[in-house]
This record gives sequence, structure tokens and C-alpha cells, in this order.
Amino acid sequence: MASRPTLSYRPALDGIRALAVLAVFAYHLGYPQMRGGYLGVDVFFVLSGYLITTLLLRERDATGRIDLLRFWGRRARRLLPALLIVVVAVALWVSGTSPVFELSQRRQDLFWAVFYGSNWHLIAGAQDYFALYESASMMRHTWSLAIEEQFYLAWPLLVLFATWLCRGRTRALAALWVGATAVSIGLMAVLYSPGNPSRAYYGTEARVHQLLIGALLALLMLRVPRLGQSRRAGTLAAIASCGLLLVAFVTLGDGSAAYYRGLSALIAVAAAVLIWGLEVAPGGAAGRAFGVLPMRWVGGISYGVYLWHWPVILAIGAPMAGLEWLPGSLGLTATRVLMTFIAAGLSFYLVERPVRLGSIPVLRQSLPRFGLAISAAVVSVVAATVVLTAGPSGQTAAADEGGAELGRLGCELEICVRHRATDPEAPVVAVVGDSIPRSMDPGFLDLAKSQDWTYVTAASDGCRVTHLLTAVDGQSARYEACYRETPKLLSKLLGRWDPDVVIVLDMVENADFVDASGQVVASGSREWLKAERRELEAFAAEMTASGARLVFMALPPLVATTECLREDAPDDPACVFPASNDERSAQVNEVLGSVVEKLPGRAFLVSLNDRICPGGLCPPKVDGVLLRYDGHHFTQAGARWAVPLLHTEMLGAGALPASMR
Repeated sequence: MASRPTLSYRPALDGIRALAVLAVFAYHLGYPQMRGGYLGVDVFFVLSGYLITTLLLRERDATGRIDLLRFWGRRARRLLPALLIVVVAVALWVSGTSPVFELSQRRQDLFWAVFYGSNWHLIAGAQDYFALYESASMMRHTWSLAIEEQFYLAWPLLVLFATWLCRGRTRALAALWVGATAVSIGLMAVLYSPGNPSRAYYGTEARVHQLLIGALLALLMLRVPRLGQSRRAGTLAAIASCGLLLVAFVTLGDGSAAYYRGLSALIAVAAAVLIWGLEVAPGGAAGRAFGVLPMRWVGGISYGVYLWHWPVILAIGAPMAGLEWLPGSLGLTATRVLMTFIAAGLSFYLVERPVRLGSIPVLRQSLPRFGLAISAAVVSVVAATVVLTAGPSGQTAAADEGGAELGRLGCELEICVRHRATDPEAPVVAVVGDSIPRSMDPGFLDLAKSQDWTYVTAASDGCRVTHLLTAVDGQSARYEACYRETPKLLSKLLGRWDPDVVIVLDMVENADFVDASGQVVASGSREWLKAERRELEAFAAEMTASGARLVFMALPPLVATTECLREDAPDDPACVFPASNDERSAQVNEVLGSVVEKLPGRAFLVSLNDRICPGGLCPPKVDGVLLRYDGHHFTQAGARWAVPLLHTEMLGAGALPASMR
């Protein structure tokens, strides 16, 4: 029986992995010098297509067949153990840190990651990859792993079919794969929408051209011998293509429409040329540079680095002890990098390599035993995820009710398309602010559907619409992403959607903030009022500059979380709170009133406070409806009670343009 072909170790290819993962890491850390670092994923795709196709074609040529079970088993050994560890770690973190109304969404994120469907899950939720935020899904980066695994499942079958159909002829195979690549490139261009690029960015059929370009390189390298004989040309090509990729990493911002209209294919071709150059001239200058020990080591653990870096970035918001002295954000960056590499190293040496090499007792290299073990592990991880993200019971039952739809929304510092009107010319309503308007999503969604408006939301937990760095209990680190990303998000909202009406509710505006000197400015102080007025005026001017109507919803009084805030809580006078208890929200409402006065006919202030707190007293239930499950966020029923009233108030105030009345 012919031996099954394998690939010999090539150090330079690990160097390519290191380049790709470090580019993605730097991009996710938010460094503007690597604004195109997301293209590292493209390089991974090309390299994967090349290596996998090389293995498949060598086995097909040597044995006349492809052992599908063994191929898929090798992929599972390589990928699943580390992924399952990350899923459990993220589930543990989510269970201890996420608000209850996010648990449903986080559970779905984890499930889709385990079963390699994250990209389609993100498409369904219209979650924009380029909207970076600390409260985003910790599994969002697994979209690329999902595409690769889908490729691994389908590609061996397609290779078998293609080699049979073309009778193994190189030209016919190349023509077939070039055609498929062209179709994928075209689909990415057709599916791209400036208002919602996620479909083109995440879609398997739109992305597969990059894997196919790697596959085409493998075919040509195996079947066209002269391609492997140009060592001098290979070195020059590797240097040139590496330079082009580095320029793209530095300059190609994530908002480029050209990327979806052919540039992604050019990036993939550059990556393929780099691979070719390193393969034909491993001893050349480029091959030696990519094969140095640090690059080899990072490349060797690159899968773990990719798996861990995004959850670590989201989980760690402050530098570790001993690194606080570093200037700017360097201490935080160093902490995140260090923790990522520790986690990736432990994963590689304790789990990934032993499983892949078959050095774990009992399992060894037995495919059936590994299959049973990994199946049991998947079932156990899914069960653990369900338990960890089930959320508490009792008092938070109302939160589950109010957060079910919000959990499915899942958008953080992203423009989330909640409803598209049947008429392309229909009005566009945008809702912005913090987690309070997010909790009102069920009501806004019902209203948009009934009126046939397009409804988008850019509300994010803990974020204020003003450009002020929030501080709570003197701490501001967890709000830095809001401060950094919200202005870009609002600008993107106006540019992509040109909304007719922008509705704003932002309770975080009543919080302290940090000034330019790093000092905390207390809520209610003279300096705080001055800054709030200045920043809200700037925000209002920006929102209305293109003709949009701006509707501020007055901040409703906050009440303490008590046992009164339960669906089954009895009516009790002790559960009624005076609206006057919340002086900070009242101050913000006064500022909002002064801002609106300066923009007559363009900005409006509407209030439901007399309905939420009739007679100045705030009961848990109004009209038999439990309004807010924690004294802040609306229940699902509360949202559906409040939004129609808000609509009526907007109509009465003349806040809606004629086309929406």
C-alpha cells in the first residue's frame, strides 16, 4: 500500500503565519499604524488553501484516492481541542461578567463557534466586524475559523469530483478553479453594501476566492515543475509581495469599498506570490528572514494566539501590576499581549501538540478513540455553556423577559439593522444612546414594522453620545472604547444611513467624566454642566447638519433595584419611589432643554416621565405593566408600553417630518 503523503516542515511558512496573526492582533489592539491589519486573515486563508490542497492532490496522485475520514480527523485534532478550551473559558467569563439580558446572545455566540457557523450567525445579526468594542462578542473572531472549517469539510469532496471530471488534466483543473475564483470575487462585489458590509465580508461564498487562490497555487506548484526552479525570481517576488502586504497592512483602512470590488483578490494574489517565493527559495534572504526563531515560534502557536487574543482584549481593561508605569496605553497593550501569549503557549504545549502527535495515553493515534473522545468533549462543552449562560432566576425573571429580544440583537458599537422597510425610499429612524434604548428595542421594532420605517440602532452599553470619557467610582478604563469608537460610529451612521429621525436616550450622560488633565469631574458640578452643555450642543449640531430631526427622550428617573421590581411582587406603597430622588437625571434634562432651544424645528425634547412617574411618584408597575426590571432597563412589555407613547409624544411635538406623520 502506498504511503500517505505528508508535508515536510518549512520554517518560512510559520513566519507567514506569524506575520498574519501579529497584523490582526495589532489591528484589534486599535493601533492606527496597522489600520489594515485585518488583512492578516486574508493571508491565513490563502496559506490554508495552499497547504490543504497540496496535501489532497499529493494523496490523490500517490494513492488514487483521498481518505476523507482521516483527513477530517486530522483537521479535528488540529482545531477542535483548543477551540473547546477557549469556549469554556469564555463561557466562564461571560457567566460572571455579562448582564443577564446579554446571556442569551452570548450563549448563541458560543454555540455557533463550536459548530463552525459563526460567520453566518454574524451575518444574521448584522454585526459589523469593524466596529470594535469591549462588550462585543468574545467569539466574533471565530468567523474566519468557521469559513476555513466549512472549506475543509467541502473541499476534499470537490477536489475528488474535479479531478474525476477533468480526468486529472492540469489545464482543465486550473480553468475550473479559476472560474470558481472569479465567481466568488464577483459575488463579493455584488453582495457588498456600504450600509451593511457584513454580508460580503463574512459570507463563505464571497470569501472562498482567497482559499481558492491558495489552492490554485498548490495545483500549479505540483503540476508545473518549472515554477519550482526560479529561485532568484522567487526571492525577489517574496520581497516585493511582502512589501506590498506590509503597505496594505499600514494603509488600507477597513472602510474601503475597493476591497470588496477586487482588491481582496489582489491581496490574496500577493499572499500567494509570497508563499511561492518562500517555497522555491527557502534559503534566500526572504526565506531566512521569515524562518528566524522568533517568527517560527509565533507561527507555531499562531492558532492559539488568534483564538485567545480577542477574548483577552475584551476581558482586560487595565494594565497589570508592574506595568502601570508605561506611558499611554502601552501598559494595557503589554498586559494583553503577555496574557495572550501565555494562554496560547499553554494551549499549544499542554493540549494542541500532544493531541496532534498522539502522545495522550488511550487516545494515541487512534481515529475511532479520538472521535469518541472529541464527541464527548463537544457534548460536555455545550452542556457547560448552557449551564453557565442560563442566568439567575427569581428577581431577574423580568430581566430575561425584557432582554430576550435584546440578547438576539447583540450589537455593540455597531450599526445594527433591525428592520428594512419594503419601500427603499421609506424614512430611516436611528436610535442611539446606551443600554437603556437597547432595552426598548422590542417596542421600536414593533413601531418600525407597523409604520414600515427602516429602523437601525447604534446604541451601546455604557456609552454616552457626548465625547466625554465616563468615570464610575473614579474608574474610566472600561469606558475608553466608548470614548474612542462612538464618534466614528455616529459619523458612520450619518454617512451610511442618512437618517430622517435620530432618537436619543442616554442615561450615562448623568455620570462623572475625566477631563483632559486626567481629573474626574463630578456629576452636577459647574464644570460638569458646562462640558455637558458644550458636548451635547456639538452632538446635536452634527446629527442635524444634514437635515435629520433629533429627538431627545428625557431621562426617566432611576429607582433602586429592590424586591419590588419583580413581576410577581405585590402592590406595596413602600415600592413607590419619588421621581425627585434622581437629581442627576433632572440636571441632564435641563441641559437637553437648553440644547433644543438653540435648534428650533430641528431638535426636540419629549418626555414620558409623567407617564412613568404619575404625580411625581414612580411605581414598579403602570397600567399593570412592570416597566423596568432593575429600575433602569425596560422589560419587553415595558418597551412595548413605552414606545407607542413616545411615538404619540413625537407626533404631538411636531418632531416627525411630514413623510412620517
